[in-house]
Amino acid sequence: MKTLCVLFSVVLFCHSGIARDTGTSWVVTRDGKMDCEKISLGNNNARLVLVNGEKKSVPITMISSYSTNGKEFAKLPLYKDGKPTGKMVFMERIKTCGELSLYKFGMCDFGPYILDDMVYFYFLYKGDTLHLALDEKTLPNICRHFGLAYSAK
Repeated sequence: MKTLCVLFSVVLFCHSGIARDTGTSWVVTRDGKMDCEKISLGNNNARLVLVNGEKKSVPITMISSYSTNGKEFAKLPLYKDGKPTGKMVFMERIKTCGELSLYKFGMCDFGPYILDDMVYFYFLYKGDTLHLALDEKTLPNICRHFGLAYSAK
């Protein structure tokens, strides 16, 4: 009886692996959405391995958003000191509440001492338009509004 129970459990476990979602990563381009196994972003092109095993190279300029490792990224205009820089960058969407979305953008800090340190900037966007650039004073309140825990580093 124990053997039958163990055998039945193994069969169910094997079937659960077959039924899992195959495309957890995806890329949205002008041509539509593609489910991917792997996404590698370069300076000019993204190298994709599609779910069916096909390898594809897509120019970064054609990608509007992508998702990998459970994180979603959208291409948005970058602002510095409240002014548009003219650059479009991929920002990680943290959470959406109504019309507003909270995004995180990481940049390498090329300071005199630590070259590999990342600096993160937080922005509140309403659609594709900047609503508010967040700083140390406004970030805790916005996190509470979005129902997120805030911890200062």
